[in-house]
Amino acid sequence: MKKNGVICAIDVNDFDQNVIELAATYARHFGVDVDLLHVTLIPDPSTAAWPAYVGSPNLLIRENQMLQKITTSVPEVEIHVHQLSGMPSQEILEFVERNEPRLLVLGTHGRTGLARVFGSVAAGVMRHAKCPVMVLRQLTDQENPVKEDLAEIDQ
Repeated sequence: MKKNGVICAIDVNDFDQNVIELAATYARHFGVDVDLLHVTLIPDPSTAAWPAYVGSPNLLIRENQMLQKITTSVPEVEIHVHQLSGMPSQEILEFVERNEPRLLVLGTHGRTGLARVFGSVAAGVMRHAKCPVMVLRQLTDQENPVKEDLAEIDQ
């Protein structure tokens, strides 16, 4: 990745086409590439989520296939795929620090109440990122036609 590009951090399991299109628009404006970043959450082995994670060995392969499909949805800009594993907020912030982007674009679910209190990746990244951050509320499933295309990979 070239420094000072646009980073677009997404969750392929809850992808919104508008997020990558917004990142691509800014990348074209700045004359830079997009670094498409997805972080696979690896649960703590002591939690109830661990058996489900260990039981899905093809998870990273499936997510990579989804990332590759997403890159073809915006052909007018160079997109570099980065797939990391760990805690999403932490991995995104470390990637941003290493790569010094002009802009970080990410989606948010726009949750409220307890769902918001217990952790929003977007909120954590916004508070600590050392670059401009643009957060876009993600579309609902009914508003998002790309979800159907990505669901084919999930089969």
